[in-house]
Amino acid sequence: MFTDAKRELKELIALVDQLAREDATRAATPEIVPGEGYDESRRSRELRSIALIEKYELQGWNRH
Repeated sequence: MFTDAKRELKELIALVDQLAREDATRAATPEIVPGEGYDESRRSRELRSIALIEKYELQGWNRH
């Protein structure tokens, strides 16, 4: 159980990091045009991160 949680939380951290870097890159260089399948791939990563956030009840954890 804890092994799965550890693996999934590492996955979540990696997903959030990857999505943030993609956003920063696209904002810094808007002339970059994503390749075919990018939108579907990104949406898949977003949905997975949302699922993990909900599973571990992390929504709103950093709100004051």
